[in-house]
Amino acid sequence: MTTRNFIRATGLTSSLGIFLALAACSSQSITLIDPQSGATAECSASGFAVGVSVADGIVGGCSRVYEDRGYVPLDRLQPDARASLERRGLLPKNH
Repeated sequence: MTTRNFIRATGLTSSLGIFLALAACSSQSITLIDPQSGATAECSASGFAVGVSVADGIVGGCSRVYEDRGYVPLDRLQPDARASLERRGLLPKNH
């Protein structure tokens, strides 16, 4: 391989690596519910590349605020609380 071809191959490999790193994206969303009142809250964020970890932090911080107020993520709702919300017609549809 000549020096010129080596430089070209290295440049293409570097460009591909940078492109793949920047193309990484994430969309996070979590729905929380207050088991007593049935009130719901949704925390969501999206990000690209470095923003992926920022999106994770935003959703995590948002959900902690609601959990401190008694809200529970829908996927962690206890069966008795779920049944109570369903009986009262307070459980959101599709969950």
